[in-house]
Amino acid sequence: MKNMSISNFFGAGLLGVDIADDAVRVVELRRRRGKLSCRHCGSAALAAGIMLEGSVDDLPGLADALRQAHRDSGSGCTRVALAMPATALITHAIRLPAGLPEEQLEILVELEAAQYMPFALEDASLDFVTLGPAPPLAGTTGKEVDVLLVAARRATVQRRLDAATAAGLLAVVMDSEALALQAALAQGGWQALPDGGVAYQLAWGLALHRYTR
Repeated sequence: MKNMSISNFFGAGLLGVDIADDAVRVVELRRRRGKLSCRHCGSAALAAGIMLEGSVDDLPGLADALRQAHRDSGSGCTRVALAMPATALITHAIRLPAGLPEEQLEILVELEAAQYMPFALEDASLDFVTLGPAPPLAGTTGKEVDVLLVAARRATVQRRLDAATAAGLLAVVMDSEALALQAALAQGGWQALPDGGVAYQLAWGLALHRYTR
């Protein structure tokens, strides 16, 4: 989302944090000889009612669980990557002129976003990813790019950030769960975690932000 950079953090520790409805799971990765493996992982169960369909309903309860999962992992890292569930996101593919400076691209994305938001644009956290050249349309000559627009209610994003802060953690990445899972499946390695690692896929994908995504 805008105001939260989705980027790589070379040389700095990073915990991937999965906030599910039933538990918080964290993973910190390390790379040795070009191979990624788990450095730390941990989890903490969430009591019923803390999360409600992907939204934070009990902020202090979530902060407590984040602290417990962090402590359980044994990691000293406090920089974390979080994710938003698909139910909290609005995504839309748009076409924009190719070769625009970043500033112009951001302005056009905001103008396009206003058409799809079911709430005021000032209440939204926005981000976008340029997917690549768009196939030419009949009757057009200018080059275009496909852009994926991602938006969420700012208040919904802020609840997760506030819970992390209350737990003594610093959120430096906000991703989407779908993209983090896609990254985990493409990279692999999580299978070595407890019970085949399936429960840790999302946290693993988020932890990959420390390296190349």
